[in-house]
Amino acid sequence: MDYAELEKLERNIKKAIETIHRLQSENQKLKQENEHLTTQIKEKEQTIQQLGHKYQGIGTTEDQSYIYKEKEEKIKQKIQQMLDKLDAFQQFSINRQ
Repeated sequence: MDYAELEKLERNIKKAIETIHRLQSENQKLKQENEHLTTQIKEKEQTIQQLGHKYQGIGTTEDQSYIYKEKEEKIKQKIQQMLDKLDAFQQFSINRQ
């Protein structure tokens, strides 16, 4: 192996090391975001549960029923959005490993 080949090999190794460090950093950020989204999901699930208990004992009129369903739908949409983000982050993380 001549000197030029050794230099090329050294450059390639440095690039690989830099790539590994960058991917490790990205992975750590994604793990933190994953934890944050998981916490948000748990909070939203608790909110749904609390709303369910709140409206469970109330005699529902047509207006109350409509409001309850509307709130429930909004919460479900937000949870689904967070789950979609969480899934995307997990898939991204898995693909990067």
